[in-house]
Amino acid sequence: MEVTDKNIESLLTEIASLKEQLFEANSIVEAIKEGDVDALVLNNNGVPQLYSLETADYTYRLLIEKFRQGALSISRKGLILYCNDYFSELVGIPTEQIIGTYLNEYFDNPTQFVQLIQALRYGIATHEILFKSDDDKKTFPAYIALTDLEPAVEAIGIVVTDLTEKKKHEEALIQHQLELEEKIRELNRINTNLEEFIHVISHDLKEPLRKIVMHNDRIDGSYLSEGDAKSMNVLKSSALRLNSLVDDLVQYSSHTAQEERTEINLAAIIAEVIEDLEIIITDKKAQIQIGKLPLIKASKVQIRQLFGNLITNAIKYSKEAAAPFIEIYQAENLNAEMPNQNAKFVKIQIKDNGIGMESSHLLKIFTIFQRLHARNEYSGNGIGLAICKKIMENHSGNITVESTLNEGTIFNLYFPIL
Repeated sequence: MEVTDKNIESLLTEIASLKEQLFEANSIVEAIKEGDVDALVLNNNGVPQLYSLETADYTYRLLIEKFRQGALSISRKGLILYCNDYFSELVGIPTEQIIGTYLNEYFDNPTQFVQLIQALRYGIATHEILFKSDDDKKTFPAYIALTDLEPAVEAIGIVVTDLTEKKKHEEALIQHQLELEEKIRELNRINTNLEEFIHVISHDLKEPLRKIVMHNDRIDGSYLSEGDAKSMNVLKSSALRLNSLVDDLVQYSSHTAQEERTEINLAAIIAEVIEDLEIIITDKKAQIQIGKLPLIKASKVQIRQLFGNLITNAIKYSKEAAAPFIEIYQAENLNAEMPNQNAKFVKIQIKDNGIGMESSHLLKIFTIFQRLHARNEYSGNGIGLAICKKIMENHSGNITVESTLNEGTIFNLYFPIL
C-alpha cells in the first residue's frame, strides 16, 4: 500500500513539472506571436525549432549604417534622434554632433521643414531639398523621402539621396543639347549660304557658256581648216559638258533641304517619268514593266527625279545587242533581309538586263563625280546616282545595289512607312 502511494506521489510531482514546462512553452509561443520576443520558429520535418532574431536585427542595423544613402529618425518637431554615417559624410559633420540638433539646420532654406511635415499629413512624402554642408560653405541637392513611424514609434524616418552627380549629368546633357542646337543652326546657315553660292556661280558660269556656244554656232566652218574645225567642235563640246555639269550641281544642291511630303502613287509617278523619257525609250526600243507598287508618303518632285535618274541609268548602260528590259516592282522578301522591320519599310526594286558591273565598283557608284567608264563610252557627269542616294536619305530611307557583270543590275529602294 505504501509503495502504491509513493508511485502516485511521484507521478503527481512529474505531472506538475510537465504542466509547468508546458505553461512556460505556451507563454513563450504566445510572446513570440505577440511580437514580445525577437525569435523565429521554423518547422523542420515536423520538429519546431526556435531561432533568435538578434542576428537579423544586427544585419538590419549594419545595413542602415553602410548603405550609400542618408538615414535619419526625427521627432515631429524635427529633432534628430538618429543618423547614419553616410548622412554625416554628406553634411560634413560628425554623427555625435548631429544627433540632438534639428533637421532644418541642414536645409539651405530652413522654413521648408514645416512644409514637409504638413505635406506628410496629406500623403506627400517625397521632395527635393537643397542641403548645406561643410559649415555652410557648400550646398548639395538631395531627394528626401519621409515615413511616419507612428503608432509603433513616435518618430519620422527619413532617407536622403544625394543628387549631385545626377544634376551634373543633367546639366551636361542640357549643355550638349544647346551646343548641338547651335551647331544645327550653324549648319543650316552654311547650307543656305552654300545653296545661294551655287546658284550665283551657276548663273555667272552659264551666261558666258551660253555665249560661247552661241558664237561657236555662228562661225562658218567652211572657212576653217580641218584642224581648226575640229578644235571648234572640241570647244563647243567642252562648253556643253560644262553647262551640263553646272545644271547637275545645282540639281544636287537643291536636294539638301527637306520638302513637304504627301501621299503619292508610285505607279502614277513612274508613268509620268516614262512619258517624259519617251524619246530615249523609243530610240533604244526599251521595255519597262511595272509590277505591284505601294502608296508612300514622299516629295513628289524628288521621287520623280529619283526614278527618272534610275530609268535613264538603266537605258544608258544597256547592251548593244539587246534592247533594254526594265522591271519595277515591290519586293516581298523584306522580312528575310530586315527581321522584325517589314512593318516599317517597303522595298522597291528596279531591275535591268544591262551591262552590269563588277562587285568592286558597287560601293563607288553613289559617290558624286564617280565615273566607271570613259566619257567617250557613256555620257554623264557622275552625279545622277549621288542625287538618288541623297533623295533616299532625305526620306529616311536607303538605296543599295546588286549587280553581275554582263548580266544586269538591281537597285533596291527602302522607303519607311510613316
